[in-house]
Amino acid sequence: MLTSLNYPKIGGQSYLAQAGMVMMFALIILVLMSLGGLALLRSMDTSNMIAGNMAFQQSATHSSDVGVEAAINWLETNNAAAGVLNVSIPVAGYAASTPAVAATLNGETFWNFFTPSGLCFLPVAGGACTAAPGVPDAAGNTVAFMIQRLCSGTGAAAGNGCAALPGATAGNNSGNNEGAGEELIAAATASTAVYYRITVRVNGPRNAVSYVQAVVSM
Repeated sequence: MLTSLNYPKIGGQSYLAQAGMVMMFALIILVLMSLGGLALLRSMDTSNMIAGNMAFQQSATHSSDVGVEAAINWLETNNAAAGVLNVSIPVAGYAASTPAVAATLNGETFWNFFTPSGLCFLPVAGGACTAAPGVPDAAGNTVAFMIQRLCSGTGAAAGNGCAALPGATAGNNSGNNEGAGEELIAAATASTAVYYRITVRVNGPRNAVSYVQAVVSM
């Protein structure tokens, strides 16, 4: 024999109706918590990706020091031989003259503008540059450099509009005791030192690219 159950009522609604409302609110809260969790996971993934990209960028910048040192070593080696630096050597990434550059050229635009002048890819073995695109280092970065003599033309530096610095020789200390680190008195001489601009480009993992420039005089 079937009998109907009469649930007590509060405010005109039975306990059964109230239990249905609690279930609905619980489901809504569960959905909101799930969405919040997914948003948190996505935010953490994005933060980790940004941190990783920054680490690769810093690694590429650090690897550029090797390119600068290699370029300086090349200049020092070839500066000893008379007339070597008066002509361009594209296979070594060296240009004996530098055309005028628009102030808006920077980064990739600057690099591509001078690429036809020649590039040197690291590592440099026995004075010869590695074939493009170079050999990655331990961090996975490939390094290339270009050297430009800051002159308007090739040939001897004199009379070719070279940016030059008057040479100097160290004089004798004045003999006083002003303390360690005192600079020696410099006396200008007739010799001049020509400026060379070194530009290094590093390609790293995750498409990390870093540019570093240095200007040296010899």
